[in-house]
Amino acid sequence: MRQLSRRTTAITVTTLVGLCAAGAAWAAWSLTGSGNAQAKAGSVVELKVTSAGLPATGLTPGNTTAVLLTVQNRNQFPVRITHIRLSDIDSSVPGCDAGDNVDIVNSAPLPADPAKVTVPAGSDDAPATAKITWDGPLHMVADAADACQGAPFTFTVNLDAVSAAS
Repeated sequence: MRQLSRRTTAITVTTLVGLCAAGAAWAAWSLTGSGNAQAKAGSVVELKVTSAGLPATGLTPGNTTAVLLTVQNRNQFPVRITHIRLSDIDSSVPGCDAGDNVDIVNSAPLPADPAKVTVPAGSDDAPATAKITWDGPLHMVADAADACQGAPFTFTVNLDAVSAAS
């Protein structure tokens, strides 16, 4: 058998040491792992209508009017209002039956611009609010009772919304 020279032996040993060191370095940095974990999604908080009213012009015979809403959001994500429903319209003024003198038009379209129906993210400690103007959901009949002049009306507001988080 042929004997290796010192130089060849030194090169071979150095190469082997270098390969072993590289393998050890790769092994020290290459890791894997596994395990089990749990996560729980948060819950949504109902929106709250903090005020609802009409423009200063109010309801006038034969005309529709806007409804002005202030909506409060305690969710930690913004929400976009997708549908508004009015119901239970009433007036406490004698002779002004709200059901006979004012029509609710829930089919009135919401503003087309999503920004006009979006309520920013809030929290329990710092709820966010937005003012929403919904044009046309109330219509006073053309021959409204005289007793309805200046009469206050109350109604219930229900909202549907979706997350507006991006």
